[in-house]
Amino acid sequence: MIKMKTCQIDLKGQKDSIELITEGKVYKKNRATYIVYEESEISGMAGTTTTLKVLDNCITMKRFGKNNSELIFEKGKRFKTRYRTAHGDFSVEILTKSVDVEIKHDLTDIDININYDINISGLFEGKNIINIKIN
Repeated sequence: MIKMKTCQIDLKGQKDSIELITEGKVYKKNRATYIVYEESEISGMAGTTTTLKVLDNCITMKRFGKNNSELIFEKGKRFKTRYRTAHGDFSVEILTKSVDVEIKHDLTDIDININYDINISGLFEGKNIINIKIN
């Protein structure tokens, strides 16, 4: 099972949390670990497949389907992209504060924590914390 918890904190300190528990696939290819799962109504992205490519301290998150995007999380790095939704395209900029990854060799126990600042087309500015647990 994949358990994903996202906490979003705006500049005023208001918190909004979402927790998603779903089934998915985890596999190793070359040096990377891949995690693939379907989004749901809970995340507001039903009809979207999310793929995480996990390397040592860099994570790429790609979404395909009703919502399309690519985010790259690497500590201290800024990343800009376009986020495509049914409601239009949005400019997204992130600055990754930390990426912590713990993976057992047999892929049965994975713990990922990502902490980053985000600005979405001036509509939202704040901090996101993502925790992903697989066991």
